[in-house]
Amino acid sequence: MPHILGVDPGYRNLGLAVIDVSGPRPTLVWSARKSIGSPDSGLAFVRFLWPILEELHTVYDIQGVATETPPFIMTRVKISSLLWSITTIIATWAFVRGIPLRHIMPLNLKRACCRALGRKYDRKAIPKKKEVRAAVSSILGSHGKTSHEDDAALAAILLYTKYIPDEPATKAHTRA
Repeated sequence: MPHILGVDPGYRNLGLAVIDVSGPRPTLVWSARKSIGSPDSGLAFVRFLWPILEELHTVYDIQGVATETPPFIMTRVKISSLLWSITTIIATWAFVRGIPLRHIMPLNLKRACCRALGRKYDRKAIPKKKEVRAAVSSILGSHGKTSHEDDAALAAILLYTKYIPDEPATKAHTRA
């Protein structure tokens, strides 16, 4: 799988990153943050997201999609709905194209960031944007222009390469 599209879904800002995983080390070949401005116009992504995905596929022959799984926030139903709508556009596009889509919960992505940096995960010290950037830079040798692009790149690295070690099994993981 030479090119993987990483996605950081957002209701106002969307991070995208294309990672080449065909060489001895993955490389960042393209990244961008797409914005619609106000969160009140979240469905504006519908107008331009599919064409962007088509263009990326034409240029890079996308072979996999990696994305954060959107949360459901009980106190912010509108935002949750927008995040799921955007993710649905991406998942539908991947399905129509026959491209595998893998996803990961945001908290598990933060844990992976800690593993990439060689530190233990601590829920009181969840990795911040600069630590995600450091993890991406340490693996790719470069990073995106924004934290949204770095989140997208980290998802692609974690879900489609072996550059971030697996989480050690715990008793909860090993129970039969």
